[in-house]
Amino acid sequence: MADGKAPNTSLPPDYLDRLLKILANLPKRSLQSRKVINTIVEFLRKVQGTALAKKQYVEIWDQIWAASTSSPSEDREISDPVGYAINDPAGKLTEDLLKYLWPKDAKVNGGISSDLANRLKKIVQRTDHSAIDASSVIVASRAEVLHAVAPEFTKQDILPLFRWDTNPSAAAYWSAFLWPARISPDLFKLLEADCLTALRRPDQFEERTYEHLCQLFLLASMEFKAVDEKIVREILDEIGTKGLEYMSSFLRHRMLNSKEDAASYWIQTIKPWIELHWPRDEARQSSHTRADFAMVATYSNECFPRALHWLENNGLLGETPSASTILYSLKDRGGKTHKDFKDSAMLPERFPEEVLHLLWITRPFQWEHGQAREILDRILSCKPELEIY
Repeated sequence: MADGKAPNTSLPPDYLDRLLKILANLPKRSLQSRKVINTIVEFLRKVQGTALAKKQYVEIWDQIWAASTSSPSEDREISDPVGYAINDPAGKLTEDLLKYLWPKDAKVNGGISSDLANRLKKIVQRTDHSAIDASSVIVASRAEVLHAVAPEFTKQDILPLFRWDTNPSAAAYWSAFLWPARISPDLFKLLEADCLTALRRPDQFEERTYEHLCQLFLLASMEFKAVDEKIVREILDEIGTKGLEYMSSFLRHRMLNSKEDAASYWIQTIKPWIELHWPRDEARQSSHTRADFAMVATYSNECFPRALHWLENNGLLGETPSASTILYSLKDRGGKTHKDFKDSAMLPERFPEEVLHLLWITRPFQWEHGQAREILDRILSCKPELEIY
């Protein structure tokens, strides 16, 4: 175990008894070594849930966790708090504790045991968070599921991690929360004020994390209907081109994932949100957002003609440097067409004039060349009277 990892072999029962005795009598100075702590953590992971009784496990956990937090790594990477936490002994121990003490029959509002609640509370209250804390990062990443099972406990003891006005490391814990990128309407309302603050601080997040934040806000405003209209417009005015691109990408993927319900999803959800909130001034649009909105139309199935013209009339479509994704979605591969494109691949036959117009909008200088030529040939075979210049 010199490299800090437990050997990948089964262990006789007496090894465990011997380990427990050794741990109980270890001098504190032995646990000042992070290498020793990490070795013990990996060993505990090997025997967790099988050989250790609950009382034994939590006693060892308390001892090793206390030792691991007394000498945290000096190499705490602020830009990647999750990466830091999942590789830190204290972070690993916190992950393991959540697995070990998580209720076997967990259900909404079912609660968690006092053994787990007391330790989670101790974790988040142990430090003033002037520096990021590995254990707290792991707890923050589980806030959504904790709120579902133990809402009052989470509200009182876990959500303070996300408060920008009181927690100097709030950005790190938001990054952890956005790692799984899940939220419920009730939880969003509790976090809304701090979510808005986070959206106004893109420089404190990695690009991918901030993208998740923008998508979470869009989900809350569009599908949960949990955000005031005025606030949505204020945020869209403040997040800049990159933030709008993150949101248009999310709209595109939501349309793609709606599949059989694509037409109704466009009519009932996507279009009303865009109509109410999306900025119309040309300077706010980019080739990225225009390409995304072209794909939104393409994925809208039988609503394609109406979606295309509505988006065009509202100034949201235009030339894109590369329309390859649009062309790919329209390509007919017969029985080999991917399921994501089984509807869009038939648009040239179903709506030849509108597909021709889409190509003209997005590819004004090269719409008769390359992959587009194949689609144009299909359009003409369906409607030869169309004039293609």
